[in-house]
Amino acid sequence: MPGLYGPRQPLPLRAHPLPGESTGSFVNRLAHANGLGLADFLQRVGHGVGSSSGDAARVEKYPQYTEMYVNQAGLEYLAVLAGAPAAVLQRALPGLAPPHRLPGDGDAVWKWPWQPPEGHLVRCCTRCAEVRGVREPAWWLVSDSWRVCARHQLWCDDSRTEPQGGLSLKELPEVVAAHLERARLKRQFGRSGEELFADAFQVAADWWRSMPMVLRWVHRAWACGLEDRSIRVMPLVVYPEAAQLAQLMLQFEQSDVRDRDACGRWLGKAEALMESWDLDVQAGRGPLLDWLHRHRAPSDAEAQPAARTRRGRLPLAPGHSRLASPTGTLEARSCLS
Repeated sequence: MPGLYGPRQPLPLRAHPLPGESTGSFVNRLAHANGLGLADFLQRVGHGVGSSSGDAARVEKYPQYTEMYVNQAGLEYLAVLAGAPAAVLQRALPGLAPPHRLPGDGDAVWKWPWQPPEGHLVRCCTRCAEVRGVREPAWWLVSDSWRVCARHQLWCDDSRTEPQGGLSLKELPEVVAAHLERARLKRQFGRSGEELFADAFQVAADWWRSMPMVLRWVHRAWACGLEDRSIRVMPLVVYPEAAQLAQLMLQFEQSDVRDRDACGRWLGKAEALMESWDLDVQAGRGPLLDWLHRHRAPSDAEAQPAARTRRGRLPLAPGHSRLASPTGTLEARSCLS
């Protein structure tokens, strides 16, 4: 059992964590399931220390703004109260991962920053939650300020306005298809596949910022009932174009030849895509040239045929190595950030 003053047995009623759920969201649900206010719940977690911005009443009222962080003892206390092994909670709740652990090996410590220092609190897909028996609002802690639920065709983001259950993508199947393509790239090529998609997304985001009134993007925004020029709508409307551009970038990365002629042919294909999307080629050529400049030299691994043909192997060009963050938002994982 954890220390002298820690909890000795689980609370009577359990709350099962949702995959990717924020710790604060889970703790609120666990407390509510047992008829406890958050302040009463925290009294059962040993000698924890709340941060100055972590007033329990405010945290309980606004779980969409706050995240709970604990040290090792706090994790053990929480596991006892939840009636689940600490390892199970860590796998489900990203806020409990070792990089987010508070320092200190003594008494249990928890803190509630008013905004998570890393990541975004995104409303969980209500239908996914209901399948797991969760009826009250819950929040994911994710890298980006949005997330796609392909199963239920919903776009969920960190907006504090209605609709709280997510934006329906039933009229935008191309957005769901783009998300599945991104998942396939990551599944097939791991981190390289995700970063390549991030490059394509960054280019598409730059296009949207310079020409947000492209009709296909405006129509997608309207289909979801969103303002066509709002920053919130940008990732949703450019997702399909980013997925197609990522495929073209993948072809270039897998090519043996990257001389001037090869770069010219690739740029011609990219510009043809832009024209098919009714984008201004002259206005949008800059990000493409920037990407070509960084990726025009093959990686060292490409000189070794065995390394290139190994399954799941996608060595990216040396110029791609400058990333804003390997684990941040999708745009931060691009070499163009």
